[in-house]
Amino acid sequence: MPDLVKRFMQYVPGIFILALGTVLFSSCQLGVSSLVSVPFTTATITGFSLGNATSLIFGLLAVVEIILVKRMPLKILLQLPFSFLFGAVVDFYNVTLGLENFVVTTLFGKIFLLVAAIIATSVGSFLMVNSKLILNPPEGLVEIIALKKGKRFGQVKFYFDLTMITIAFFVGMVFLGRPSGIGIGTLAALLCVGRLIHLIEVKTTHHEIEETIEYAELITDDITNEVKIP
Repeated sequence: MPDLVKRFMQYVPGIFILALGTVLFSSCQLGVSSLVSVPFTTATITGFSLGNATSLIFGLLAVVEIILVKRMPLKILLQLPFSFLFGAVVDFYNVTLGLENFVVTTLFGKIFLLVAAIIATSVGSFLMVNSKLILNPPEGLVEIIALKKGKRFGQVKFYFDLTMITIAFFVGMVFLGRPSGIGIGTLAALLCVGRLIHLIEVKTTHHEIEETIEYAELITDDITNEVKIP
């Protein structure tokens, strides 16, 4: 089986599993993950669907990547259609399947959904990164910042996630008078998702997945498959 086909066989399920994790965080009502904290708050304020708000914010993050590298490499440009695809899958779960109306009233049920959301988010992220195709824009931006600052991906991701949560918190306070989607589940995701991804990496690949080498090319002058910004 061709290598590219194998990679797509990881990547596509990864999108659906990650999107499911995103929706489960919303359903458990204990707080969403940092990945969609800003989109969730944006959706609450504007009335957009969670999928549309996610597409919007992810698209803006991809634009920030382009600004940082000062060129338009294909690896980042492909994140724009990915943003809309991911948002569409989120809305498929939320709207088409009706999970946005799924309400759990018991604490046990909420905790169960939270655990399921953390696992789905971790597995989905692992499959997508391991396929080495297209990163989601938040992780792509973290990769570029880490390279520019000479820091490890994990170091920058933790502070990036904190920044996204902080932005969501203050935007919610300003426009809603309360934080939206920020709760114990947000903290649990912040502390557990990265560690679980690392555990999956070690158990299945016996080493940490490295995307940095490919992204390092984006901040050098010898980049192929790019469109120069005038």
